[in-house]
Amino acid sequence: MMSKISKSIRAKGTLIAIGILFFSCFVSTAITTILYLVSFDKNMNIRESHEIFSSLMFLSFFLCMALGSTLLYTAMRKITGPIIRISEAAKAVSKGNFSIKVMQQSDDEIGTLAKNFNMMTQELNNMEYLRKDFISNVSHEFKTPIASIQGFAELLQDKNLSDENFQTYTNIIIEETKRLSHLSSNMLRLTKLDHQLIPESVKPFSLDEQIRKTIVLLEEKWSRKNLVLNIDLDSITFTGDEALIQQIWLNLIENAIKFSTEMGQIFIKAKKFPSHIYVEIKDQGIGISKQNQVRIYEKFFQADKSHSKEGSGLGLAIVKKIVEICGGDIKFISELGRGTTFEVNLPVHNE
Repeated sequence: MMSKISKSIRAKGTLIAIGILFFSCFVSTAITTILYLVSFDKNMNIRESHEIFSSLMFLSFFLCMALGSTLLYTAMRKITGPIIRISEAAKAVSKGNFSIKVMQQSDDEIGTLAKNFNMMTQELNNMEYLRKDFISNVSHEFKTPIASIQGFAELLQDKNLSDENFQTYTNIIIEETKRLSHLSSNMLRLTKLDHQLIPESVKPFSLDEQIRKTIVLLEEKWSRKNLVLNIDLDSITFTGDEALIQQIWLNLIENAIKFSTEMGQIFIKAKKFPSHIYVEIKDQGIGISKQNQVRIYEKFFQADKSHSKEGSGLGLAIVKKIVEICGGDIKFISELGRGTTFEVNLPVHNE
């Protein structure tokens, strides 16, 4: 019972008010009684005695009101103090100060409010950090290829430039513009996915055939590294957003190729179960360190800086968001020097 009362500001406030009322009445009555006994005289007539009693009753009422009001004001000030502090903290948050904290240790509604307020400011502070980090990364990702394009474009103005150098510089400019185009496309795609809750175009399609087509699309990349692809795909008809889901396989297989060593192997497996589709993409590449594993889904994060030219760090963020939109889950196992395995589970919706 006492535990429930301690967790309710209304219950505590009611008990405090009742306690103050009884205390004030008791004190004022006690003082009045003492004064009456002190001033009582056996020789007084009834009228005099009644007048003294009336005066003392008025004094008792006044004392009760004064004492009760003072105590109630003090108690209310103690109760509303944290609310005022939270209100002032909210004003600070509205001005952009997300590091502010409200110190309030209690189990009642105000304590819960203070705890939730601190959680909110912590999340806002994290979001502000991510926003600044995002802007910094975007600026860097765009600045590097733009500076490269500008530099080589200026070199092309040299009239004495050899044909070989001309070809080299123009190829670099073309590659950098492709990089910018790819980065812009991925950013637009991710922005759209951030505001998308459900797949847009849901229809049946062959998921195993989709994975095969994706492998063919990336043939130039895995052939260049002489990779061996071990493919084990069940015949799977899946109902979902075909274009959206293809982005999953494009990003995961391309990552497997990118981080595989020369003449390595990639294993691609897809299995159909009554409740879900299971897809596994495994490489024998460089792997991901324990330190970096917690960050691989962050936007623009690239664990291996030596491959930064080949991507923007948005691929896995896109994959994770698409899997979430489809109601599935994604997980991975990785070890430095031994490769990475991504496992995707997509739910089967029975019509």
